Amino acid sequence: MKKIVSVILPTFNEEANIEKTLKRVLEQEKDLPGWQIDVVIVDDIRSSDNTDKIIQKLSRKDNRIYLIKAEPGLGVSLIEGHKFATAHLHPDILAQLDADGQVEPDVLVRLVKGIEEGFDFVIGSRLISGGRNKLSLSRRLFTLGSSLFCRLVMGPTNIKEFTNSARAFTPKIFKKINLDRLPWREKTFIIQPAFLNEMILAGAKYKEVPLIFKNRLEGYSKNKVFNYTYDVISYCLDVRLHKWGVNISLYKLSRRAKTLVKFSLVGAAGTTVDFLFYKIFINYFGFPPATSKGFSAEIAIINNFFLNNFWTFRYRKTKTNLWQKLGIFNLVSLGGLIIAVLIVKLLHNIYGDGFINLFGKLIAYNNFYFFATIIPVMIWNFTINHFITWRHQED
Repeated sequence: MKKIVSVILPTFNEEANIEKTLKRVLEQEKDLPGWQIDVVIVDDIRSSDNTDKIIQKLSRKDNRIYLIKAEPGLGVSLIEGHKFATAHLHPDILAQLDADGQVEPDVLVRLVKGIEEGFDFVIGSRLISGGRNKLSLSRRLFTLGSSLFCRLVMGPTNIKEFTNSARAFTPKIFKKINLDRLPWREKTFIIQPAFLNEMILAGAKYKEVPLIFKNRLEGYSKNKVFNYTYDVISYCLDVRLHKWGVNISLYKLSRRAKTLVKFSLVGAAGTTVDFLFYKIFINYFGFPPATSKGFSAEIAIINNFFLNNFWTFRYRKTKTNLWQKLGIFNLVSLGGLIIAVLIVKLLHNIYGDGFINLFGKLIAYNNFYFFATIIPVMIWNFTINHFITWRHQED
């Protein structure tokens, strides 16, 4: 009787790729004597194309193909797929690949052979001898940078590839990982380095094997580089702190604060714009500080609106169009502007137009008036915009 390797393929609108990918995965049986490949496709319930219909058609012709539906998120698809395979297919090896054609399926042969050699966990790697990363330069730099950060901060240092899904492991070691600690329900790609970390903590004996990673067969990449970078940094720091005995849920806290962090970065950019024009209006046009603050703040408001709309709150579903949101944002920011002008006016009336000597350099009081407005205005703007301008609205 043949042994079984169950391969999990997560899908989300993959009708352009799935048939080709399935064919190429199943073809690997010819290089795996004594093994049968069963494929579990885990389709995101949000998929709006014909991915599931294509799989259903193929599964009627080939009893090695299975389809299940799952809640959104790569981690949910992978874990639910492995749970299904373990419960219903009783495999000797659990494996996972991407369904978009980016990973050459021949890595499956090397993954299985690694388990046959006695390893519990085998990782496909672009970063070891024989591996290749055929993506753009920017994507290659992202892979190198994120894996290097994981290696140095989280560990272990003898693993080079942390961020792709091509892996195989034994059902026994899978049952040992701490799913309660693993952030597998998060709608993020953090599942890859996090799953690797949990395997290491479960005591897995591991090795890397080379893989070739290329551009998608069709469609577009769903990876969001900034968000993934943010998650990698916060997760790795969380792991490192726990290894040092500092039991703070940094990753969970950072996930909740992500929108605030992005809003704050936009605010920092807006503050730079605001301060630049504030000084221009004072030094080149002779405006008093409060008047200058009014004009410079409006310029910063417009700058911040477009950055927040197309970045911070990009994925918020609202029923208002761009110009309506701009109008609301201006009305909301008017409160912040009034707060800022009143603070500057109050401080100017109290302290006047003097200078202070800092390390031999004269610094105008009006600089301090400006910076005194930042915290109260940011609190006002984030709170009101979070609950009004970009408030989640269901269709």
